[in-house]
Amino acid sequence: MSSRALKKLHGKDDLAIIEKSLTSTKAHKTNSGANSSEDEDRSEEEFVSTPKKQNLFSLVLEDEELSSGNDEAVQEIIPNASKSTKKKKNKKKNKRNKKLVEEDIDELLASTGSLPSTLTTAISRAGDSFDPLSIQLKNLNPENEMKKKFGQKVVGENSRRRQTHKTYKKTVHLVTPDPGWHPVTKTGFEMNLVGREGECHVFQIEHKSEYQKIQNKFWDAVDSMAPENLMAVLQLHAYHIDTLLQLSEVCRMSEDPQMAAELIERALYAFESSFHPLFNMTTGKCLLKYKVWENRGFFLALFRHLINVGNRGCYRTSLEYCKLLLGLDPEADPLCALLFIDFYSLRSDEYTYLIQLYTLWKDSRNLRILPNFAFSVPLAMFHTSQPDTPQRTGADEMLQESLMMFPGLLQPLLEECGVNTEADKSINKHFGEHKQQRQPASLRQLVHLYVGRTGSCWKAPECIEWLEANVKKCCEIGESNPERFSQLTSRGYSIYRGVAPPNVCRHLLMSDNKKAIADLPQEVTSSSILSYDPLPPADTVRSYDRQSNRVRAVSNQGFLSAFINSLRPNFDVNALMAEDEEAELDGAAGGAGNLRRAGAGLINAVRELLNNIELVGPERDDEDAQLPPNDEWD
Repeated sequence: MSSRALKKLHGKDDLAIIEKSLTSTKAHKTNSGANSSEDEDRSEEEFVSTPKKQNLFSLVLEDEELSSGNDEAVQEIIPNASKSTKKKKNKKKNKRNKKLVEEDIDELLASTGSLPSTLTTAISRAGDSFDPLSIQLKNLNPENEMKKKFGQKVVGENSRRRQTHKTYKKTVHLVTPDPGWHPVTKTGFEMNLVGREGECHVFQIEHKSEYQKIQNKFWDAVDSMAPENLMAVLQLHAYHIDTLLQLSEVCRMSEDPQMAAELIERALYAFESSFHPLFNMTTGKCLLKYKVWENRGFFLALFRHLINVGNRGCYRTSLEYCKLLLGLDPEADPLCALLFIDFYSLRSDEYTYLIQLYTLWKDSRNLRILPNFAFSVPLAMFHTSQPDTPQRTGADEMLQESLMMFPGLLQPLLEECGVNTEADKSINKHFGEHKQQRQPASLRQLVHLYVGRTGSCWKAPECIEWLEANVKKCCEIGESNPERFSQLTSRGYSIYRGVAPPNVCRHLLMSDNKKAIADLPQEVTSSSILSYDPLPPADTVRSYDRQSNRVRAVSNQGFLSAFINSLRPNFDVNALMAEDEEAELDGAAGGAGNLRRAGAGLINAVRELLNNIELVGPERDDEDAQLPPNDEWD
């Protein structure tokens, strides 16, 4: 506040009184031994500007009107100022105490290399209550993670804009609805409580009669291979789950990830709007069985959403979604969430969680035999330990055992990290290309998947140096004790002699890793694989069957239809060209020929078609009818 305003507010005489009181209090503090730094913080502006209830419009009044209240103002200003300085002193003392405690802990760790016994017992007791499937709702919002990384100012502006236009009454946590989305009134399906399994509640999604009719129209649209039929289904029901999943896959293939992610978010928003009141995502004790066909859309939407969130760099949020996906059906793990939970733990620096998860499930879930846990867990132990400590020694021993059990993983990992070992004869002898060729196909799939996904976590210089030191140690063991090396390698090969389980095959198909998909068995690639229900389980449970009014697919329906048909993993272009030649002999236009001729404008046509969708609510009658609601690994 300027001196002119102060004079107008308090007058010259009262202002002199305030200055004298300030100087007297400063002198009293210095005589009592107070710190000089704290005295400097108590400035004139701090005393005068502290009253919050002072009327700002009083500055425009005349001096005569303010003169009567000057004495009372002086009495109110000084006590408030003393209270604010006391709060500042307490905050400074708390900060100093916290720094002292942190320095003491650092000195203990530096001197002993481990925590004291009292702290370790407290941590062990906390580990007894460790629940790997419990989640926190705040971690399901990627904007919270973005704010931690880039700050409130960068992310907060966009979130404030969305909140100003928010018209939704129900609170949702899985996604943040866009203001342009059609509001969910009736989804056509509902979640019901069907039983209990121990401490867990078992839920099931049920389709109502009107939704079943739309589902039959969707099946007919998929058989027709015409994208306009899918658009018609979406016009009938703005939140039809399988249509959203199918169109999201079309957008992803047409290189439009933003639209693909939005369609998945719409599906999750529809699911959460239909949750049962007892369905609590945070506890990890609410189950949905994947074998029930109506439940699968929620699994597939969560899987694709967490990958989309991870592609944005929000790995902590993806880890939370991964725990939610695993907790829906932890015994079966139908989409094999265990194959990427280690990756998101490493990228989000949740090393302790990964170590505790492995310690808890390594025997019951056979995590020892999975290459991703065999290499990611010692890496997490490396990040959480100090040199020459028991934990670092345990990380070294576990990494060495993993290298000898899966020797074919080292060379692809080093290539991913940009390390060339061709000149090292010892490494080529024990970890050369011949080790990769001898790997079973099912093991080679997991190796390609792990290297392609988690290889970036090993690129840090300290990690490369630690890996090379343990590789040299393994080479020494291979020279001095070759029997142990060969026994561990034979054990790793023998585990993966069979065909990969269906949940692993589903994960590989949805992860879109070309090298891993190339090694899938022929019985998987030759079967009909649908993006809205990949590899359905043999014990599938359905509450209703498809009606018989099926539309026979025609091969020559235009380039858009041929593009939709090409999305199938078992698509055979040679067979389509053969049909095209037969059609040309009969005087008809061929689908494959049209596909080649219109290939340049195909992606733009699909993107324009999807951007022009107008979502409408469910149909209603005049009477205001409502939408009711093989061998595997050993």
